[in-house]
Amino acid sequence: MRKNWMTNSRLFVLPILAFIALAPQYVRAEQTMPPMPVETAEVRVAAAEQQLAAVGSLQSNESVMVSSEVAGRVVRIAFREGSRVKAGDLLFQLDDAVLKAQLDQARANLALHEADYRRAEALLADDAISQQERDTAYALWQLDKAAVALAEAQWRKTRIRAPFSGTVGLKRVSPGDFVQPGQPLVNLEQTDILKVEFPVPEKYAGQVTEGMAFVLTTDGAPQVTTGRIYALNPQVNPDSRSLQVRGRLDNADGKLLPGLFARVKLTLKRTEGALFIPEQAVIPQAGANLVFKVVDGKAQMVPVRLGQRRTGWVQILEGLSAGDVVVTGGHQKIGPGSPVMPIPADPELFAKL
Repeated sequence: MRKNWMTNSRLFVLPILAFIALAPQYVRAEQTMPPMPVETAEVRVAAAEQQLAAVGSLQSNESVMVSSEVAGRVVRIAFREGSRVKAGDLLFQLDDAVLKAQLDQARANLALHEADYRRAEALLADDAISQQERDTAYALWQLDKAAVALAEAQWRKTRIRAPFSGTVGLKRVSPGDFVQPGQPLVNLEQTDILKVEFPVPEKYAGQVTEGMAFVLTTDGAPQVTTGRIYALNPQVNPDSRSLQVRGRLDNADGKLLPGLFARVKLTLKRTEGALFIPEQAVIPQAGANLVFKVVDGKAQMVPVRLGQRRTGWVQILEGLSAGDVVVTGGHQKIGPGSPVMPIPADPELFAKL
C-alpha cells in the first residue's frame, strides 16, 4: 500500500515540477510575441450639442377658405386652380343686377334729398320755413348718404377678391351656381413662408426661446430646411405635459407643402472642446463601458463615461484625453497589457464628425 501511495504521489508531483521548470520559457515566449496589429483612432475634439427632436406638421403661413358674404349667382371665375394670385385680385364675380339697382336707387334718393336740404337752407335764411323743417331735410340727406354707403358695400361684395397673396386651391363652385353667405368657394394658401407647430416636453420648456433656430426634414422633400421659432404658447398643456411651439421657415422654391409631417431638431446647448471617439472603440461589459487605449505600444483597458451619441461617434465625458489613441478594431485578439501595433483606421470608415 505504501508503494502505491508513493507511485501516485510521483504521478501528481512530476507534472507540477515539469510546469515549474518550463514556466520561464512560457514567460519568455509571451514577452517575445510580436505586437498584434490593431486598428486605431485618435480621440477627436469637436463641439457637442444637446439636441431636442420633435415632430409636427407644416402649415401655411396664412390660410383661408374664401367664401361669399352675400347671396348670388356665380357669373365669373377669374383664376386658374393652383395658380398664384396677389392681394386684391378678383377671384369670383356674382350677379350684381339687383344690388346695382339698389345702389342706383340709393344714389337717386341721395341727390333728391341733398337738393331738398339746399332749398331748406335758402328758405330758412328768408325765414320761410322753421329750423325744424331745415333739420328734417338735413337728417334725410344724411340718412341717404348712409344708405348709399351700405348699398355700395353690398354691391362690392359681389366681387370676391384675394385677401392676401398666395396660391389658390381647387374651386368648389362653377359658373351658374347660386351661393349663400358663408359658403366655401376656394382655399387660399400663402406657402412661400411656412409655419411648423410642434410640442416640446415640459422639462425642456425653459430652454426653448423665441428666435431659436431649428432644422427641419420631411418625407416629402429630401432637403434639410432651417427656420426660427417665433411664438410659444404661454402655458404648458396639462394633458400632454408639453409646450406648444411655432416656427417659420422659408419656402420660396415651393418644394414643401402644408400638411406634411415634419421632424424638427433644436440645439438646446453647445459645448466647445468635447471629446469624441468612434462607437466601435467602446466595449460594453457588465454595465460599464471600456476602451483599449494604446500606451507605449501596449493595450491599456480603461473605463470611460459616455455622453451624447452622433452617427458613428460617441462623446467621452471621463476616462480619455485629447490626443489619446484607442483601439477600434481587433479587440478580440488582445487583452490588457498586450503589445500592439497601431494601424490608423481608414477615416472614410467613420461618419463625418
